[in-house]
Amino acid sequence: MEAYVLKDITKFKSNQIQKTNDIVAVEKKIKVYVNNEEVVSLSASPSQIKELVVGFLMTEGILKGDWCPEKINIEENEKDIIVKVGLEGFVSLEGKTITSGCMSSVSFLNDVKGYIDDKIQVDPEKLFSLFKIFQEKSVLYRTTGCIHASALANENELLVIAEDVGRHNAVDKVIGWALLNKIPFEGKIIIVSGRISSEMALKTAKWKIPIIVSRTAPTSLAVEISEKAGLTVIGFLRGNRFNIYSHPERVKIAHKGI
Repeated sequence: MEAYVLKDITKFKSNQIQKTNDIVAVEKKIKVYVNNEEVVSLSASPSQIKELVVGFLMTEGILKGDWCPEKINIEENEKDIIVKVGLEGFVSLEGKTITSGCMSSVSFLNDVKGYIDDKIQVDPEKLFSLFKIFQEKSVLYRTTGCIHASALANENELLVIAEDVGRHNAVDKVIGWALLNKIPFEGKIIIVSGRISSEMALKTAKWKIPIIVSRTAPTSLAVEISEKAGLTVIGFLRGNRFNIYSHPERVKIAHKGI
């Protein structure tokens, strides 16, 4: 399924009306069933669906370590995308459908114990290089103006990139890709195109990914969570500068200045 469509629009510019068309991102409803019970309904871009579902369900704790990717079936129709997951030992949610981005930031903050024990140290030049490649590969983000992008990287290269109408979905997709491909999270970096919310900090900390980077800012609760969880938060990465909001020890800085 295409990630975008062309729509006829009316453009107003310099007091003139013009009939033209524009690229519009496709958004689909994705209904996820575990053992024929609907557990979540996601609004997402119709790409990397298995990665999205695995990332979301594993992060929420519905799927655990002992599950089989072959038991995930994806069906598409004009209106919805239906994902059916077979899971032994699944405890019914008794009709409660959870929603995307519903991790409890406040309760997680109270429950965080210790730091992410990852000794990675990244050179600033590596971060600038990774982010430049990230921007180049975020094609839908540039084209549509309404897509969020996320990537999983090590200090040398991007491992995977995902784009979605939902910022949390994009992060779930790269996490799901790593889980499906049995890629360890140690020494990895999450890169995102938009603000770092508390939910995105939670998702990153859940998998003990040591660094999250954005060209924009984190929220105050995201910084609080990250300080307690041991997550390095880097924001406003633009040109040759960035701000480190928590755990700066993971960035190699040759000249510390004043």
